[in-house]
Parts: sequence; structure tokens; C-alpha cells
Amino acid sequence: MLVAIGSHGDVVPFVALAERLLAAGHEVVLVTHRSLLPAGGQGVELVGIDSDPSTLLAGPAARSLRRGDLRGLYRARALFADYLLSAGGPTADSLDGADVVVASTFAMTAVAAARDHQVPVVRAHLWPEPSSLDGPMPLLPYSWLLPGAVRRSARSVQRRGEPLLAGFERRRSGRRMRVMPTRSEGFLTTDLGSLYAYSPALVPAEVCAPAHGQAGPAARATVTGWWTPRAGGLSAQTRQLLDDPGPPWLFVGFGSMPSLQPGRLLPLVEGICRAHGLRAVVQLGSTAAVPSAPAPPGSPVRLIGPEPHDALLPRMALAVHHGGAGTTGAVCRAGIPSVVVPHMADQFYWAHRLHALGVAPVGLPSAALRAPAVAVPMLSRLVARALSPRTVARARALGDRVREEDGVGAAVRWLEDVVGRA
Repeated sequence: MLVAIGSHGDVVPFVALAERLLAAGHEVVLVTHRSLLPAGGQGVELVGIDSDPSTLLAGPAARSLRRGDLRGLYRARALFADYLLSAGGPTADSLDGADVVVASTFAMTAVAAARDHQVPVVRAHLWPEPSSLDGPMPLLPYSWLLPGAVRRSARSVQRRGEPLLAGFERRRSGRRMRVMPTRSEGFLTTDLGSLYAYSPALVPAEVCAPAHGQAGPAARATVTGWWTPRAGGLSAQTRQLLDDPGPPWLFVGFGSMPSLQPGRLLPLVEGICRAHGLRAVVQLGSTAAVPSAPAPPGSPVRLIGPEPHDALLPRMALAVHHGGAGTTGAVCRAGIPSVVVPHMADQFYWAHRLHALGVAPVGLPSAALRAPAVAVPMLSRLVARALSPRTVARARALGDRVREEDGVGAAVRWLEDVVGRA
């Protein structure tokens, strides 16, 4: 059983893993948001949960998270809790016959359900979640800039606070009121170990290696490489658009993140295109059915609907994106440079890693896009840096390296070995 809680980009890797496990002869159940259940009859048993990530991302809870508004986050805590709790019941109802549950980072209530039924758990993360306190904290923007002692303290607080995300209760102890989580499971709770579904070329495997002397499930971890879905083709309309001769193409898309309205975003992109002699395709959402749209006369910008990134991005010269884990992987595999506009959580970390590898300039926080007079010149400078020959060459070399990886195959082999010996 695979349980994936998160955005569209967080769920797609689990679909890829489910399909490969099925091809290897295993029976597979995929539990995820009903709104993100994959279409088609690929043979995987599908179980839907009612929480909708797009509603959460567009609501007050996510707005508070993007703004770092702690008071707003506290007021919206019930929204987070309901979102996470939604996986527990459907998981419990579908556990009959399960040999193992592979649960994503935020699937803590699914982990609780599995352990209640004595089904062993493997955790699967799309970003580093090291068991030691010394590693990075991708969900806390700019945490890599903190001094070591402060980072260790912050991670310790994070670890203690993770179980509270799925709900808590207040208990009086003498004269003091204590806040207690309803369950004890956190991001790292596991029985058999952890899988990290990103390339070791982007984050070295030793980042999530066990601390010296550490043993038990936390010490069993592997960085597999990205879990890449089966290659899909472009729609005929988009393929015809991209085949039209002309200047190089720029991709602009922010996945499931709420972005600027087209009336504000498209003129900004058009300004970038005219400054650098580019054309652009813009995706306004990863799942929204936005049809390819005719552009105004003379405009270098086109709107396109959902297209598989592994087919689309190799046709691009550059990608301006939000830095989600899935999009970051697709851009790296395409071998093209990035300009990252992070909105929240681990997106800042991936912007940092791409910049550190020399395949992207420094990230531009999404708040900067709200002021077009500032955003256009800033983005224009970043695009110029991303298109420099050195950055383009580094991105191409990184793409050549990571395309040789078979992350989902490595995950299947690891599961067969670890679960088989359990």
C-alpha cells in the first residue's frame, strides 16, 4: 500500500512507483486525494481520500505559511489537522492483506493506522529529512543559513512539533496546561526504513546517512533517484505549437501554487521574452484544464494546458518554475537551466540546491512578482544569468548524469529486499 499526501507533484512519484511495483508482479493499492487519483486502468487499486490539496493551498492556512504568519497558522491549525487526518480512515479500511505501507512525509495518520494494524511502515520523502539534527531543514526556508547550534535547536523543535500537526488536545497537569498530540507519529516514524526520491547528484546521499553509531530503522535509508512516471507524449496542439520555427522557448509554470492572475502574469512574461528574444509557454496550473490559447497578435506568449514535463521541458531553453520537488527533477532531467520563484516550504531549498550546483541563479521569492515594476527587471537579470553559456553547459551536464538514474527501479529493489527480510 502506497499513501501519498500532498500536491499533484507530490503524488505523481507514487503513481510511478505503483506502476513499477505492479509490473514487477506485486499487488498495489494507492491511497491519495480523490482529486488527484490517476486516470486510466493501469491495474493499481485506487483508494480516494476527501481532502483536496488545491483547496488547502488556496486557503488561509497556506497563505499564512507563505507569509510566515505564526498567528495565522495557529488560527488555521484545524485546516491542517483535518487535511492530514483524512488519510487515516481510508488507509485503515484498506489494510487487509497489506504486507507493507509506504507513506509520504505528511501521511502521519496513515502511519498510525498501519501500526495499529501491525503492518510495517516504510517512509518515502521527496526532500531530505535526515534523522540527525545536523542536516538541512528543507521545510524551513533559509534554514541552511542558520549557525549549526541554532539549526540543531530548530530541528529539535520541529521534531517535537511534527505530531501536533495532525491534531492535539490540551491536558491540565496540576496548575499547568499542557498541549499533547493526539498521536505520536512524526515525519520519520518508520518500522523498516526510509526512501528518498531525489537524485544524489542534487543532494549527496551522505546528507541522510545515519549518524555515527545509529542503528535501527532510522539507519536503513537510501537515496534512490527521482521516481519518474512513464513517458507521455505532448498533445497534438502543443506539439504543433513547439514545432513552429522561431526563437527559443521559455517555460513558465508554478505547479499547484496559486499564482498571479493571467492578466498580471502574462504581461510580465511577455516583457521578459521581448528583452531576451524568446517565446514562452505558460502553464497556469498543473491539473487545471487550461486549453492552448491563441495569443494576441504579435505576442510571444502562449498558454498551454497540462502536459507531461518530461516531454515538454526538453523542448525548452529555460524554465521559470516554483521549485517543487517534482518540477525540479523534471527540469534537471531535461538538462536546462532554471530561474526558481519559490512560494513555500521545500521550494526554497531546491532553489538553493540548483543555485549551489550552478544551474540556476539565486532564487526570487514569489512575493516579488506582485510588483511588476520591480519583477520585470529582476527576472530579466536572472534570465540573462541562467542563459549564460556556463550555466547552460552545467545544466546540460547535470541532465546527462541524472537521466542515467533509475530511481523508481532502485526503490522497487530496495523494497523487495527490505520487506522480504522483515
